Amino acid sequence: MSLGDAMLLVWRVARRPLLTTPCLVTARQKSLDAAPQIKRKDGALRSVREIPGPPTFPLLGCLPSLVASGMTFNLKRIHKFFEGLIHKYGPIVRIETAQMPPGVLVINADHTEAMIRATMDNPIRNGFLSLKKIRLEMEDDYFEGKTGLLSENGEEWWRVRSKVQTPMMKPKNVASYLPQVDQITLEFIERMAFFQAKHGEMPHDFQTELYKWALESVGVVALNRRLGCLTPDLPGDSEPMRLIGLVSDLFHNLNLTEFGVHTWRIFPTRPYRTVREKHTAFLRLVDSNIQETEALLLAQGREDREATLMESLLMTPGLSRKDVITLILDMILAGIDTTSHSIGFTLYLLARHPAVQTKLQEEVDTVLRGHEGPLTAQHLAKLSYLKAVIKESLRIFPLVLGTIRTLEKDLILDNYVIPKNWSVLSMNMLTGWEETYFPRAKEFLPERWLRHKPLGPIHPYASLPFGAGVRMCIGRRLAEQEMYIFLTRVMQRFTLDYKYEDIDIITSLVCIPSQPLRFNLIERT
Repeated sequence: MSLGDAMLLVWRVARRPLLTTPCLVTARQKSLDAAPQIKRKDGALRSVREIPGPPTFPLLGCLPSLVASGMTFNLKRIHKFFEGLIHKYGPIVRIETAQMPPGVLVINADHTEAMIRATMDNPIRNGFLSLKKIRLEMEDDYFEGKTGLLSENGEEWWRVRSKVQTPMMKPKNVASYLPQVDQITLEFIERMAFFQAKHGEMPHDFQTELYKWALESVGVVALNRRLGCLTPDLPGDSEPMRLIGLVSDLFHNLNLTEFGVHTWRIFPTRPYRTVREKHTAFLRLVDSNIQETEALLLAQGREDREATLMESLLMTPGLSRKDVITLILDMILAGIDTTSHSIGFTLYLLARHPAVQTKLQEEVDTVLRGHEGPLTAQHLAKLSYLKAVIKESLRIFPLVLGTIRTLEKDLILDNYVIPKNWSVLSMNMLTGWEETYFPRAKEFLPERWLRHKPLGPIHPYASLPFGAGVRMCIGRRLAEQEMYIFLTRVMQRFTLDYKYEDIDIITSLVCIPSQPLRFNLIERT
């Protein structure tokens, strides 16, 4: 890929706002809108074009400068490109091109906080543009002109978000699925023991096995039933494997359409056609499962049982059935690769750090000593070191590059005035690797997250694996609960070892492990 193509790619989400009407937010959220303007005492306000960055030329923008510098862009190592810009120009970088609206990159956590607070009442994030186009142009108008939380902005985004965040993020609602996810995890642990006995380690395709666990887990929440993902010798043409394959294909090709040259806006490129084809197949398969779940719930009636998540959403005033279907579709789309990759990275870090693993096992043993039944919310509440392990793993191996917002009003950062309609991209991945915010940043030190903060206080915006503010990941609490359960059960039974090549990050819409997860499991006595 040429560098000119790369720059078209880099700022694909830095679009001018499609909707700019402020959302209807609560008084608490309104209070957060007092965005801190980051002003220095040592000088007057400065123009955004004084921010360090690649020199800009008429008509061509900064492309000649980047070409002359020899900077390369690799779709599998996107973070390296941004890392190079930050290394050359400093913690705030201006990028202007002839093809895209301008923007700035930041890694300062104060700048990230200012950006999040400045856009709190209308967080415009113009991503998933190809997916939005596909949903808007479906022949049968399946989505009725509304494309869901992933790609919407403005009033339409807030209309749905404001109604679904309580059902999806309320601790009591999340905890109601804990016993079912725990049972799924226990069954998966038995599969891990089987693989160990058969192969002497986890198989080369263990990541696919983690996909099965993740799909089965999100399925009991989104569809209120088991999908059969953990059935031994699951055929490749089975429904669960088709769903997993479709999601994998979607993520791969969305990486090309979203981060690649946007020629699909003019004519349907091969990646765009593939996204359209796979998305249609995925939609039909999930929709048939939703219809089956609706029929089962209707047959069961509502007496003497709590409403499921789907029922709660369907009964929510202001949400249509299509709103709920789109949300469930995106829950399954986003719920497979994300948690499974995070778990894979975490297991790797534990396998490479025996002292941390031993300390975690001791905590799990203490909390679960003598307990033989399902895990409870009370158990998870006591696992403070386990939560620190997850936080540290997400700092070292975050799933996304960072957070981007389009400004609706001027924002001052270090006396630079960032104008309205410019974008600010917080490279939170890089912030999490900075010694300024995380002493001994290259080391896996979960202790840094414990209450007494032995390595010093942590800036609340220095590591944001789930985003921040009103646009924080809607599935955060469900994902965290899944990871807590999985890690608890693995540490309860096994000690992990890993003897192969170091694992690094590959970027593919979300970050994935660069090597097969070939862990060796030792049964604990």
